[in-house]
Amino acid sequence: YFYNVSYYLMIKRNIFISYHHKSDFKYLIELRNIVKNRSFSDYGFKDKDLDESSKSSIAKEIQYRIWASSIIIVLVGGETGRSNWVDWEIWYSLREIKGYKISRRKFKPKGILAIFLPVKKHNVPIRLQENLDSGYAKKIYWSDLKNSFDKSIVEAYDNRKYLSKIRNDYSTLKINPQKTGLLFSKISYCILFNFKKIVDALHGYR
Repeated sequence: YFYNVSYYLMIKRNIFISYHHKSDFKYLIELRNIVKNRSFSDYGFKDKDLDESSKSSIAKEIQYRIWASSIIIVLVGGETGRSNWVDWEIWYSLREIKGYKISRRKFKPKGILAIFLPVKKHNVPIRLQENLDSGYAKKIYWSDLKNSFDKSIVEAYDNRKYLSKIRNDYSTLKINPQKTGLLFSKISYCILFNFKKIVDALHGYR
């Protein structure tokens, strides 16, 4: 494929970063410093990066931020594969969410970009590995970040066209804190849809 990267970077993408807090938080901070002046909106929790045990209290907010993103970045370190939260975040990002009411709009699964951190041994989540093997998820190494990040984001976004490559078995999910996720998605969608109707109506008066 030929990618006009400069053209794609003119379009602002929303990203959500999934990571193991205890072992990889320092890399999250460094990554944000590297990409802060680029054409991305970071939908992570900049003001309250939470550890594994405290995420359940804001599960709905995590769900919404993933839903509002187009690309999920997974930081792969030595403990990532042991995190049930990372697995859930990958699982949720790979779902297709259907809208409700009038438009029945579908929200496509997110693009996946795995960044392999500079650690001695990587513990890759099984769900992520399956999507790397299928060709849906993309990956780069930390050492190539400055040179390859932009191109990899474009490729991860473009792979959303190939939904048949997604591997996302619900039966392997160890936690699902958002069992009311369908209701939450319905309420959130209705709010956003009605807001869009108001904005469109205001545009009509200009």
